[in-house]
Amino acid sequence: MKQFTLLFSIIILLGSCQTADKVSESGSKYFRHLRFSESPFDQIAGLHAITAAEADDINHYKLTYDDEGRLSSVEYCRGDELLPGSETGAPKVTITYEGNLEIHHFFNLEGESIERSGFFAAEYTLNEDGVREGLRFLDKEGNAVENRNGVAWYEWKVLANGQLKENRFNMEGEETVLNEFCPFYELRFTYDDNGFVTNMANFQGDTMYNCTVENCGDIGVSYFAFHYNDAGDLTEFSVSSLTGQLSNLYWGWARFVNKYDEYGNPVERVMYDQDNEPLGGMEVPVTQRVYDEHGSVIEIKFLDINRALINHPRSGIAISKYVYDEGGHPKDTLNFNTEMMEI
Repeated sequence: MKQFTLLFSIIILLGSCQTADKVSESGSKYFRHLRFSESPFDQIAGLHAITAAEADDINHYKLTYDDEGRLSSVEYCRGDELLPGSETGAPKVTITYEGNLEIHHFFNLEGESIERSGFFAAEYTLNEDGVREGLRFLDKEGNAVENRNGVAWYEWKVLANGQLKENRFNMEGEETVLNEFCPFYELRFTYDDNGFVTNMANFQGDTMYNCTVENCGDIGVSYFAFHYNDAGDLTEFSVSSLTGQLSNLYWGWARFVNKYDEYGNPVERVMYDQDNEPLGGMEVPVTQRVYDEHGSVIEIKFLDINRALINHPRSGIAISKYVYDEGGHPKDTLNFNTEMMEI
């Protein structure tokens, strides 16, 4: 009975975390960052809350809710001015609700409707509890289309063990992969008590399997694991084979570890290969970022594992410096090698 009660609680939690993102009141909330997500099933949620007054001078996500407490828009801005660089893929996203549909549209800095990853609108289907069951993509005229990865629609189901099952299909109705660099068909997600994804696994039927096709590395990929700090920032991302051994993705890395400052800004990422050794070859193991008082990245540095500045093997760049106007819009990028000679 205890095991059944726990399982039932997990299912209810997963559903409640995805129910049209209702909050206790309407209005807007402000956050420096958004919660990490590995699936469009996940609701957009903010991390590192700030006040409306602080938002006047800090790059932030403005999350606005309607009278029913449902998320109705997401804007990336400073003050009231939209900025590029949003994690949503567009400076502004609007969300409307029509019956059992939840529809997302995307807008640029000028407020014009734009294409995002091959589509103009994302249309979710909700069940009677408001939990997402499916997603399809639409063009500017409202016709069904495939996204840039060849996916026309998603289907989701919460399983009896509390996991989320995800499948994707093309316009012909054939099950298709996530993308060419992650050639996975059925995925199953595990969430913690706070609604954060902790595991994403490859499945065939009811069996977790090892993907060994091209772009899955030489030992195969079976599951991804995610870890967070107390603030909800993603601190570690790892890729493993069915036996639990670290496994390289297409890009040659199998694991990374992030460090953050007090505002949730990622200040360092260290990358490792499947032998758990610092990444080498044509990549660099350590990348550091420096921010200004507004939260804009003003410097990116490439370093070896001892934190010594190095030239990136592919570009020859050791440091990139970013210049912005007073509103936070990018003006210029300056690149330098280790001798501080501009490239």
